[in-house]
Amino acid sequence: MVVVEEVRMVSIVKTPRLVVALFLVLTAFNSHQLYASQAVGNGEPAQQVEVSEVKKALQAEASSVDKSASQPAPKLSEQWIEKTKNPVSWFRWGADLRAREEYIANPQFNSSLAEPETHHQRYRFRVWTDIQPVDQLSLHVRGLYVLRNFIDPSPVRGIDSGEILLDNLYLKFSGMQDSPYELRLGRQEFVDMGVPWLIMDGTSRDGSRTCFFDAARFMYRFADDETTLDAVYLYQSDRSDAWLPPIDMQESRKYLSEEDIQGGMILLRNKSLKNTTLESLFLYKHEYHGDLASSDYGDNFTIRPKVVYQFDDNWNLSTELAAQVGRRNGRDLLAAGSLSQLTYDFKDALKNRLWLGFEYLSGDRGGNGTDNGFDILWGRYPRVSETLAYTRVDSGKACDYSNMVSPFVGYSIKPLDQLGFQASYRPMFAPANPMAVSATHTESGSFKGHLVYSKLEYDIKPHIKTHMLFETILPGNYYAEAYRSAAYFFRAEVWFTW
Repeated sequence: MVVVEEVRMVSIVKTPRLVVALFLVLTAFNSHQLYASQAVGNGEPAQQVEVSEVKKALQAEASSVDKSASQPAPKLSEQWIEKTKNPVSWFRWGADLRAREEYIANPQFNSSLAEPETHHQRYRFRVWTDIQPVDQLSLHVRGLYVLRNFIDPSPVRGIDSGEILLDNLYLKFSGMQDSPYELRLGRQEFVDMGVPWLIMDGTSRDGSRTCFFDAARFMYRFADDETTLDAVYLYQSDRSDAWLPPIDMQESRKYLSEEDIQGGMILLRNKSLKNTTLESLFLYKHEYHGDLASSDYGDNFTIRPKVVYQFDDNWNLSTELAAQVGRRNGRDLLAAGSLSQLTYDFKDALKNRLWLGFEYLSGDRGGNGTDNGFDILWGRYPRVSETLAYTRVDSGKACDYSNMVSPFVGYSIKPLDQLGFQASYRPMFAPANPMAVSATHTESGSFKGHLVYSKLEYDIKPHIKTHMLFETILPGNYYAEAYRSAAYFFRAEVWFTW
């Protein structure tokens, strides 16, 4: 169809010009005597003059058609795309499509279980808009739809049509230009808070489809321009239909978290010291009784200081500690955690980078009135492992990294602006063994296993990004003999943004 249309367009362009050319030809033949007499006077044969005039007319027509056909089509420049996204000053919109092919083998570390492999494709489509009627007020809305195509296991093989869900809907208030404060009310994400260890995903049971919080967030920048404050109040429901019911709600996705949660937090960040960033996080969380067997209830008070120090252009160190007290499931809560990472940036043409780190998350010893298991709060997402998002052997929860001692090492390289690769290795140990009496764990083992991770990224265009990811976990003696099968995870992804 495209070729036919192009031919028609060329024909339309050529028709009037060909008429003109024919008219010139007829004129040349009808007035050959005049041209002949003039040519003889100039010493040129009359027949040659006739042919010359016709030839010139046809050459001019051919040249004109060639030029019009060879003009390049308009390009999708970044400026043009931005103009389509922001057609008027008070309205912006955008969209993205993420397509994934994923394969997981033995996520429960037991190859003898029925259908231990999962192979599926996931397609997530999102559309968002910002409406700003006045400078001090704007409305942000984003909706999404996810479609899954299961290849294995066989009981759920085929297309799994998702639901339409609003994962962002909030009002943003701010002062005049360069105002020191901002207030957001509604469904929003906390990615920009910069606390990926503990505060990232408010919908931990929903995987990578959503990660929102239903909250009010106040941000303030002090006059010294070196100190910022984030104050948050949240009420997170475990059900997806609690506040904004989805369209065509799917029963299998009804619970986005294990329990209803109410709480608040204050984050202070200061950069007044040279090459140093200081942070203090104070957090309270109350969990209500939930419908799911894996739900918890009680109160959690967490305090977490963090220091980031830049030694020079190459060396960087970050260290954060967390202490937790309160009550959980009728027992006293007393837990601790820490995460430290030393990074060396080579600052070379290949952008080599190397890092070493150590993470500690206390585990519940069981058998007494105190629960020592560290609550990872809203840090339950594939920060440590993609495979552990599917593993339920330890606590029945996705990405529950509690009860872990783990050194780790990583390396990344970016030889081209569009091409990057990273790899890491992490041996994992359990400081406690609350599952010693179960069929899945040993009584005295403490080695959880080896975790190997690698990722290759390539940006085809500014709006088209791809990656391939491979990960494996080799379980250790913390698990029973039947639960030491190697687990594998593979993903290929393409992400389109507009």
